[in-house]
Amino acid sequence: MEKERKLLEKRLEESVNKQRKLEDIQIALIQLNRDKANILVNFSDAWQGDNADKTRSKLEDAVEEEWRETRQYVNALEDEIIEEKRQIRIQLEKLKENAKNGTH
Repeated sequence: MEKERKLLEKRLEESVNKQRKLEDIQIALIQLNRDKANILVNFSDAWQGDNADKTRSKLEDAVEEEWRETRQYVNALEDEIIEEKRQIRIQLEKLKENAKNGTH
């Protein structure tokens, strides 16, 4: 039972580490999105006219769509990690309860 508890605690720690890494990735993605927006602003400042406006609009739409898709994917990963941690905690709690009751 001790071996199982240690394994669950290790899995929980790994889940917490995954969540931290995902948070770091989220911060990097936000910065990347800001950088893309700055590029679009620079493009807009450098090029004028109808063709430049159309091109900029297409690029903005593409960047926004990519951002939405990325956020959906990241949110799904975050939900998976949260659920994983919840399940591990439930298993740990059951293990502790079984230890109190003297069952395996």
